[in-house]
Amino acid sequence: MQWLLILLVLVSSAHGDVTRKHKTSSVSFGAFDATSTEYYAEDRSANETSTLWTKGMMKTMTGGKERASTTITRLDKEVVWTLDPKEKTYNEMTFAEFREMMKKSMKEMQDAKGEDEAKADTVSEDMYEWKTEAKSDPNPKTIHGWTCRNMHVVAVGTNKQNPEDRVSITVNNWNSPDVPGAEEIRAFQERYVKAIGLDEMALTPGMMNAAMMFEKQLKSLIEESKKAPGEPVTSLIEIKRHELVGPSVGEAMKEGMKSELMGKLPFGKKKEEPKAQEPKYEERVKFSVNTELMEASTGNVDAAKFEIPAKFKLKKK
Repeated sequence: MQWLLILLVLVSSAHGDVTRKHKTSSVSFGAFDATSTEYYAEDRSANETSTLWTKGMMKTMTGGKERASTTITRLDKEVVWTLDPKEKTYNEMTFAEFREMMKKSMKEMQDAKGEDEAKADTVSEDMYEWKTEAKSDPNPKTIHGWTCRNMHVVAVGTNKQNPEDRVSITVNNWNSPDVPGAEEIRAFQERYVKAIGLDEMALTPGMMNAAMMFEKQLKSLIEESKKAPGEPVTSLIEIKRHELVGPSVGEAMKEGMKSELMGKLPFGKKKEEPKAQEPKYEERVKFSVNTELMEASTGNVDAAKFEIPAKFKLKKK
């Protein structure tokens, strides 16, 4: 694990409320920009987020409109509430339900490993020979008033059978030990991931998604972060792949059917066979999450932030 769980006595010694404001941009199965304000107390948190999907299926589903949501996590009640401010409704998931869902998902993933799924984009980190390079800037930098140090590591994997097939994983953080409230947040997050049965990989934004593909490499990269201690003020996690690309089978079939149909029409003329496009290798971003800490403070947070607002109705499962 990237960090050891701290002793419960240390966890219980963290007091005080904390507020954070972040900006996040991400690319995976789509792309989005988000702003969030997070509030922490000793045994509860609230995250108010506004998300704008800019690419992918979610952009279509949301109509390209910004969507607001709130997530409240209560360690004392072992429950997570997800609120829809527009509809004035909320969903509820207990920690026990989450653990059961994770258990089921892990079983399905294990079962899938035994199946022969011939997917063009299937990637296993064991297919590659890996070389890791530290590129950290040795000079400190001030970002939003905090003195930060850099942790920049790039791991490049070259396919053992095909040197043209390469994967690069970049972790580039500017961390500061001076951000107020970092200890309180860390203590809360460690209690949370332990309560729901995850490991500490979940504490780094975007890491759970990336770890599904390159768990071993990411864990080794995260160890490097200890050389630049503190909370990330800016954080980039990016996975690129130099992969073979070309026209899909579906596109080729569509063009063939169109040409055949035009040839059968009385006024039509069969299209000449298109020149075959040679497949080529291109570097493409497979996953990216870029997060920036805009504000951080400590001080009392309104207790209402951690409660379901009046008139909100529970959505039935």
